[in-house]
Amino acid sequence: MFGSKNRIGGISPSVMEIVPHDFFRVAPGDVGLVGITANIAHWDDAHFDDALKELEYGAGYLGSRDVDFIIHFGAPVVASRGPGYGKELISLVERAGSAPATTSIVSACDALRYINAKNIVIVSPYPAAINVNIQKYVVSEGFNVLELATADVPFLQLHAKTPDEIADFCLDVLDRNTGPDALYIPCPQWQALDAVKKIEDETGITVIASDPADFWVAFKHLGIQVASKEYGRLLNLL
Repeated sequence: MFGSKNRIGGISPSVMEIVPHDFFRVAPGDVGLVGITANIAHWDDAHFDDALKELEYGAGYLGSRDVDFIIHFGAPVVASRGPGYGKELISLVERAGSAPATTSIVSACDALRYINAKNIVIVSPYPAAINVNIQKYVVSEGFNVLELATADVPFLQLHAKTPDEIADFCLDVLDRNTGPDALYIPCPQWQALDAVKKIEDETGITVIASDPADFWVAFKHLGIQVASKEYGRLLNLL
């Protein structure tokens, strides 16, 4: 039955369309996703401020819905506030929601550390100004970024980028880099989960993408095990 084992809360700064699609293919049937959004429509500080203003209330609301864990999806809002802000945001969400929590860029860094990655390549859909913040944050966490490449996808068209387009772009970027330990693909709003296996199969490089990293942290904390070989290596480390 939906949520009979665990209920995982989700807070998305924008719409929730790819996240539920990914979640319900990966999670067991007795684990539910309870999601809310702030419905921002652009990558800028004004929209990020709006999303953060709603965060405490949103976390408290999810807590009232008896969730066992809360995921704050998406890296740009957190990275825009500078290195280390992810841990502050998690503390706020945990206090307000009375549940353990994570946020996407922290999940990704946790996953990268778990697989002992040091030298990484990042492929994002974000514009240059957002990428600067992402790179600063990741470097502050102790990783060496060999390259940060962007597909530069318009905000309202993230969902339309196909998994093959994402995979092929990532493969081109990886082909010009020597010796990365992992590939990090931020953003839960594009179809990166379905690109992971193709990239790993063709390169042998472990891919840490936004949705599987967030799910991995939540599932690991809650003791949820999934059979998910088609979605890449990380989820098979549960």
